[in-house]
Amino acid sequence: MNVSEPENVSSFKTWLVDCGARIHPAVHFQPVASGFNVIAGSDVSADAPVVSIPFSLAITPDVSRTALYQLLKVAESAFDHWNERQLESSYVTLHWLVDPAASKGILKHGPYIATLPSPDRLRTPLHFSDAELKAFQGSNLYGATLDRRRDWEAEWQQCKSVIAAANASWGAQFTWDRYLTASTYLSSRAFPSTVLSSTPSLVATPTSHPVLLPGIDSLNHARGHPVSWVVSTADVSGPSIALVIHSPTPSGSELLNNYGPKPNSEFILGYGFSLPNNPDDTIVLKIGGPSTGRSSESASSSEASKADAARRWEVGRNARGAEPVWEAVLAAVIAQSADDDEMDEEGDEDEPSVEDELCAADMLAEMIQSLYDRLPPFPPANAAEIRPDVLLMLDHYLEGQRDILEALVAFAREREAGAMEKAREQGLDVVDEEEEDE
Repeated sequence: MNVSEPENVSSFKTWLVDCGARIHPAVHFQPVASGFNVIAGSDVSADAPVVSIPFSLAITPDVSRTALYQLLKVAESAFDHWNERQLESSYVTLHWLVDPAASKGILKHGPYIATLPSPDRLRTPLHFSDAELKAFQGSNLYGATLDRRRDWEAEWQQCKSVIAAANASWGAQFTWDRYLTASTYLSSRAFPSTVLSSTPSLVATPTSHPVLLPGIDSLNHARGHPVSWVVSTADVSGPSIALVIHSPTPSGSELLNNYGPKPNSEFILGYGFSLPNNPDDTIVLKIGGPSTGRSSESASSSEASKADAARRWEVGRNARGAEPVWEAVLAAVIAQSADDDEMDEEGDEDEPSVEDELCAADMLAEMIQSLYDRLPPFPPANAAEIRPDVLLMLDHYLEGQRDILEALVAFAREREAGAMEKAREQGLDVVDEEEEDE
């Protein structure tokens, strides 16, 4: 492939190599509507390292905090209440505001940031038009988008106040749109800091944080694509991390990474794309009440009460993960029964009654059906106002949500049928509501 690359890409590659990175000679950046795809300019054999960069080239919270402190000349305590996103997004944003000569080498990632997609190419929900976001109304994703906008705007105001106090001109240019763009780069390109270890992993931990890996983060995602993260400590420039693709890539094909299994809700909210019939799709359910009917008395602290007030359960396709939801609903029914009627002291309160199970099955089915009914229609009435790629994300997302909810309703009906059978075995006279309706 002899097609030349844009000047910003050439400058980026030169900068990477100058900083100790290694790039496979076949790596070619091809302009597309969303930014760049990384294409194999010639055949790339299996098990080939595509990009390798030193740890020191990553954008981390520590790198960002140090640069902000040196550039803004404020007390280090000014950043005590900033989270990792605020530090890294502010660091990225200042590259657009500060003259490179004035930064005296403090802002080191200009060639990398110059290759990132412009705001008009970003497709996360915070970049949707009002009409596009309205098409998601009634879904969990719609609420998550409003929550994210509220949280990120509050973060931006906090950052802006510190930057404006240090430099009025920079503060005036530190706009919401710029902070949103930088934060979207972080949500769509960052990996957990657990990759920067002797045993790299994509599994985030309570102590990990997002890091940007220039060059490595240029590759798009393919579910199940065979890749490995390989860390080397032999380099003179310090430890480095390489992305190795285990399948051969013919000339002209895209070189791809694997971000790990994620539902479309996460892909859309954080990355701005979706997968058709995504097997990793989930829906998050919030259920009040105690976590279990048998152990609630031992967990009497206020902290446990707050946690019980709005428990979150994630359920996947084929009702994967539905059992804990069932336990939570059944526990809530048992707790309500205990409030309404004092339990018989001689009764066995460790075992739910048939009536409890029937009530729980009906409650779960009604709750799930309500969520299903609230989902927005597809295609939406305002489809003509929605960009095709956003409309495709809506289609993929709603297909997964409906499939999961339908499986959950079937799960609830199976529980109901099991309780009915148990009632017959116990000789109880229980009326099947569906038969009664007929």
